[in-house]
Amino acid sequence: MPLKSIVKVSHISNLSDARYCSGMGVEMLGFSVVPGNEHYMAPAIFQDIRGWISGPKVIAELYGIASLQDISRIMEKYVPDYFELTWDEYNTFGKDLKLPCIVYVPGSARQRTFAGANVSHVLVDAESTCVDISSVRLPVFIKITSLKKLEEKLSAGCFHGYVLEGPRELRP
Repeated sequence: MPLKSIVKVSHISNLSDARYCSGMGVEMLGFSVVPGNEHYMAPAIFQDIRGWISGPKVIAELYGIASLQDISRIMEKYVPDYFELTWDEYNTFGKDLKLPCIVYVPGSARQRTFAGANVSHVLVDAESTCVDISSVRLPVFIKITSLKKLEEKLSAGCFHGYVLEGPRELRP
């Protein structure tokens, strides 16, 4: 049964979660690709996982990215379908990114102008109120951190999709 909304799962860190999400119809899987980040996935482990999944788009989560050289390395080793980064990081590197970008905007998306041709989605926090989608003119995802927030936001129906975080695997 297909999902009713677009779902992206962030911080995928193991094969079990990646395969489960893929089988459940999750549209996007996010992998932390910047060394030093809490959920960082080394390229060799990522390649093993990628060989076992099909369907979901691969998102390179660039939070904390420091240089264009790092982005080039990520493109070569991970071959993502999208980038995900903060509003500030997008303002620094966005014009040089060749893939569609999911831009995380803390606070209200209504206060931002999304002029970049490669911004494909806007991501806001669960605490955000409903976003006037017509004012943003891009699909808006909401980052859900609890089941209660998910139920509230699903009933409001004012977002295009939802972003959930994958847990750390304790054991397969």
